[in-house]
Amino acid sequence: MPEIKFDSVWLKANGNVYAGDNIRFLDAGEQDKDKNWVFLVGVIPQGDKEIAVQKKFQLNRTNFKKVSKIYGTNSDKWVGKEMKIKFVEVTNPRTGEEQEGIRLIDPANLTGDTSGDPDDEPNPFDEG
Repeated sequence: MPEIKFDSVWLKANGNVYAGDNIRFLDAGEQDKDKNWVFLVGVIPQGDKEIAVQKKFQLNRTNFKKVSKIYGTNSDKWVGKEMKIKFVEVTNPRTGEEQEGIRLIDPANLTGDTSGDPDDEPNPFDEG
């Protein structure tokens, strides 16, 4: 019997993106009704050069700091740029349970920073 699985529109750790994959920003992002910045990103599997799937990604403060350190704070300049995916353990604010969260790191290690920051805040959209 086939396994039934619903595909998420959101970037999901170990669901549609994996540690070591890259994402490419496909738009400059928009604020949703709750004032969260949401971007359309393309997932580039590790070792590939082409986008395999497009997903939405909500940018939290920690990931904003990582991206802006490399590409600046104007998200218009992020379009077409890539970041590498790393997973960290975070607490889901809705359930209180531990889960894998997505962290963006320098794809070419230009800054020498691959940390996940011990005080990272959770990204509620890491879940499906």
